[in-house]
Amino acid sequence: MGIIRPIARTVAMSTADFFTGSYRFSASLITNNRSVKEVLSDRQTEYLSLVDIYISRINTPGDIIATYQRGVLVKEEINFIVLSSEIDGSKERAHLPSQIFVPVLLTLPTFEVVGKFQWQGGLDAKRILATDLQQFLPVLDATVRNAFLPTVHFESPMVLVNKTKIQIICTSDAS
Repeated sequence: MGIIRPIARTVAMSTADFFTGSYRFSASLITNNRSVKEVLSDRQTEYLSLVDIYISRINTPGDIIATYQRGVLVKEEINFIVLSSEIDGSKERAHLPSQIFVPVLLTLPTFEVVGKFQWQGGLDAKRILATDLQQFLPVLDATVRNAFLPTVHFESPMVLVNKTKIQIICTSDAS
């Protein structure tokens, strides 16, 4: 008779920086083989399960004030998420012939986001906010800057911005 061994279960994760009104949480998000966008869009839960959490304040994001092995983050409290790669945000990036990349500026509580938004059809900021059913909008090739401390900034291939936290969205002609 053979030896029965437990099957090793691998938990898929993506590492990211999660920003709320007051804090930066550098952590791994348990994704279970989904993209970060898919996890954020899951309407069955209002929370994100995080592991290996490093906590810092918005005004000093490089100074870690606490670390924890596990935590739960409320989705609606997230202002934006800085991803280390575009692949983490969306498993596939569709390039349709009619898609354009629109330069955008988004302002949020305490931060501004400058980058490009991938859009199909005519340029209309209201449509960007109203027609996309996702709560988090992807901004590509993004720079995020603290409005009060401009030397505090982050660059990322993709930032996911909570639509409910956007104060203004400004667009330019497509590039």
